[in-house]
Amino acid sequence: MAYTIQEVAKKMNVSTYSIRYYHDHGMLPFVKRDENNNRIFEDVDLEWLNLIICLRSTGMPVERIQHYIQLVQEGEHTVPERYEMMKVQQRRTLNEINDLQNHLKTINHKVDHYADVLINHKVDSIVPSNMEEAVKHEVYQENQPSS
Repeated sequence: MAYTIQEVAKKMNVSTYSIRYYHDHGMLPFVKRDENNNRIFEDVDLEWLNLIICLRSTGMPVERIQHYIQLVQEGEHTVPERYEMMKVQQRRTLNEINDLQNHLKTINHKVDHYADVLINHKVDSIVPSNMEEAVKHEVYQENQPSS
């Protein structure tokens, strides 16, 4: 199926500017043009664009993506280098996921803390000026008879 640049932008959730940039910088080498010199995209071009977006989103510099695409065009003898490039990107992405999971644990801890403060009408013990008050409140709560 053939697509216009506007259709591709909408379908891929990326700006037409980005698509033009990638094409003009040799990263979409198979895109054809119609009789009015408009870019015409095929499904294979969308697959390439998806890969470019993926690699950019995981931190691969444009120059490395350009090099990768050049290697693809050079042929089978470049498979070992392409494999290594993807392995490096895979490790980078796994490290980033691990870092994000650790960040999420910290955020989840804060969400739980604030939920406890809100639901149980507690003093926010994290605020330094409230730390002493929170300790007094907890001691008071502990000394109250349970219902």
